Amino acid sequence: MSERLSDRRTLPPQLHAESLGLAGLLARETRDGVAIVGADGELIFWNAAAGAITGWSSMTIAEQNVGKFTTTPQALIEIREGKWVEVRQSPLRADGKTYTVVLFTDATSQVRLRDTRVQLRSLGLVDMTTNLAGREIAMLHVEQAIALAQRDKRSVGILSLKLDRFRQLREAPDGRATADEVVRQFAKRLTAFVRTSDVPARLSDDSFLVVLTALTTSNDAAVVAVRLLLVLAEPFDVVGRARTVHCSIGVAEFPRDANESVALLGAALAAADRAQVMGGGRYIVASDLAESR
Repeated sequence: MSERLSDRRTLPPQLHAESLGLAGLLARETRDGVAIVGADGELIFWNAAAGAITGWSSMTIAEQNVGKFTTTPQALIEIREGKWVEVRQSPLRADGKTYTVVLFTDATSQVRLRDTRVQLRSLGLVDMTTNLAGREIAMLHVEQAIALAQRDKRSVGILSLKLDRFRQLREAPDGRATADEVVRQFAKRLTAFVRTSDVPARLSDDSFLVVLTALTTSNDAAVVAVRLLLVLAEPFDVVGRARTVHCSIGVAEFPRDANESVALLGAALAAADRAQVMGGGRYIVASDLAESR
């Protein structure tokens, strides 16, 4: 017969001591800052990571009253100008006393990134709906990628993606909210698919761009386009309803299709337009389009 939880005995003393030892080792070695604070705000424990994150020794933080970390409702705290930590806390009862365990990580880079995105959105350089780069930032990346490709004798790919029948989607009842959600999910899936060195961007309501850097062969961009068509054709869950959104892709590569950024973008856009005219849901390579004329 299995024993009930309430019938279980306490751990043997040696196992209890071993568990406490492992817990102490974990607290000392973890990269998260760990502080244990008594009910009166007295600092009981302060690990090495806490000192590295804050720059405070255990003596310094004891003088500053770490108890303020346990009373603030904010998840993000600015401990000094420009230095932010993300704080999490939970109660701990031991030997009839109540303590507070405070865990925190360095959030300075995340806050700076957030503030930078806010500034870029206010300048119109980042798309408000998707948080993707806008046209200006995308073109800067194209120019930089071309400069590096010229030095390294490699290729740069441009994928122009246009959502098929997007206007009909927006003009339907509740179409604007639905279209915005589709676009957000489309952008999220697009970002997850491309490499971290590539740059996805939104050019207009129904037009996106991907800058593919440092390609090895002249067919790499077309291979990416094929895979993207398959990935993006999977239905999106929009307010509990599956919606399938197809797109047309224009593929252009440096130096095969153009030698500078504006001409390269133009070649990709023209190829995407042609793909839509042919029914959508496909890709066209700019060089193939030029040969057919």
